[in-house]
Amino acid sequence: MNREIFYHLNSSRFFFWIFALIFCCQLFFSNHFHGVQAKIEIVPPAPSKQSAAILSFGDNEFLFRILSSRLQNSGDVFAGFVSLKNYNYARIYDWMTMLDGLNNQSRLVPALASYYYSQTQQIEDVRYVIKYLEEHSEKNIDANWWWLFQAVFIAKDILKDLDLALKLSEKLAQNNAENAPLWTKQMPAFILEKQGRGCLAFKAIRNLIEQSENGARKISASEMEFMRYFIKDRLQKLQNQKFNPDKC
Repeated sequence: MNREIFYHLNSSRFFFWIFALIFCCQLFFSNHFHGVQAKIEIVPPAPSKQSAAILSFGDNEFLFRILSSRLQNSGDVFAGFVSLKNYNYARIYDWMTMLDGLNNQSRLVPALASYYYSQTQQIEDVRYVIKYLEEHSEKNIDANWWWLFQAVFIAKDILKDLDLALKLSEKLAQNNAENAPLWTKQMPAFILEKQGRGCLAFKAIRNLIEQSENGARKISASEMEFMRYFIKDRLQKLQNQKFNPDKC
């Protein structure tokens, strides 16, 4: 009996037993793994520095674009959306710092931190956002003063931690960027005023005026007028509190 005739006579039997075997395997796996669901993590662990170097194949910018998109879309699971309060912000921080290692010039990650991830309902989680923005900005405050200001704003208005906001505002005031407005230098005074420490706020503004008069810093006429108004207003408040302004 040649091969063609043997195949013709036995092919249907052969495929039947293949089907039966696959069907039995399907029943076995269905019975044993029924109810087992895939574990979908909202924010998976960030790749390590070594893993990122391997995955990039020498093209850090390409990997940065891929992974930053992954961070941006975290929580979009099976066409559903997860509330930010359920995110693991320690991992979010790890992702942001890892992405900074690939590209610390891009504005995408600090923008995500400032405008998106800071909106979590778990207020304490924004400390991770502030920590990232502070570390990102410290690499070059003159270039990143805006993101440091965002950290001040988040600490003051969202976290309600004025001590942290003051610390960040003092770093912000050290910038020497030509495009940074004067209020970045005045920010410590605003925070001190918010804390009710009017005397120190008065001294902070007075020091700026003295720097201008000594030629250490150029201040426009409108900016100078605002600062003089600030001092006059604070002096009036101090006097109403029966405090001697000369002691400031």
